[in-house]
Amino acid sequence: MEVHFLGTAGGVPSPARSLPCTALKRNGSVMLFDCGEGSQRQLMMSPLSMMAVDCILISHHHGDHVTGVPGLLQTMSLFSRQRPLRVFGPTGTVAMMDRRFSNHDAEPCYKVEVRDLAPGDSFESDGMTVLAVGTDHSIPSLGYVLREPPRSGRFDAEAARGLGVAEGPLFSDLQNGVAVEIEGRVVSPEEVMGPPRRGRSFSYSGDTRPCVAFIEASRGVDLMVHEATFADDSIDRAAESGHSTARQAAEVAKQAEVSTLVLTHISPRIDDALTLEREASEVIGTRNVVVAQDFDSLRIEYPE
Repeated sequence: MEVHFLGTAGGVPSPARSLPCTALKRNGSVMLFDCGEGSQRQLMMSPLSMMAVDCILISHHHGDHVTGVPGLLQTMSLFSRQRPLRVFGPTGTVAMMDRRFSNHDAEPCYKVEVRDLAPGDSFESDGMTVLAVGTDHSIPSLGYVLREPPRSGRFDAEAARGLGVAEGPLFSDLQNGVAVEIEGRVVSPEEVMGPPRRGRSFSYSGDTRPCVAFIEASRGVDLMVHEATFADDSIDRAAESGHSTARQAAEVAKQAEVSTLVLTHISPRIDDALTLEREASEVIGTRNVVVAQDFDSLRIEYPE
């Protein structure tokens, strides 16, 4: 599982940062979180294929988060895409997409499923559960939490041998949850398999003030992407505009007990991103904080 940061600016682009777009790659498919203007170009410059995008999750309808959707969909159409695409977001997403493609000539040549999500809605995507979480912005907004299902426990080969199971196909059967018979005795997978291990997990805040619902939904995730539009000296402006400071984002991550926090949606007013890293690190430590730059990527490994 890889997270690619295609656009890390907030509000307006800068020479160094494009508008919000974060990509999650898993098993060859790509899910986008927001799609600001220029996202299709960022995809072209990244190691990802735009044709691998299966789902776009919109956090809210401010222009810096959605203006890249029509161009991306039309470019996919020009490239003769055939696979269906899903575009999900908060209430009003269906109406927004209808307006964007009201001209019949602009409609993609492939199926696009558009759906409004309410806080608490969930769906399955490529074996993961995706949960929409209501967040606290200036307009209706959602964050998203993704979790893989639990994995099988570790196979105890010595225990299996001790029960008379020979290496080979019988080992595979037990690892796949199938009981085997040895000299009239049934050996069950539970006798040789450890407890289930959790899968990987990821959360994305969108634009929000610090939000209890997002903390609770993100509890224990491996990687949290949280907006950090402002530094400490603009905390009042953050509250007024429905955003978070880097320190507030770190406090959210600390309360949620996440492993790694990535800060994004950086205001062009921030001259030195190290300021945000320092302020967040004072809360959760330097090893747990990354300030994303365009085209950065991170791997989410399986937990032990």
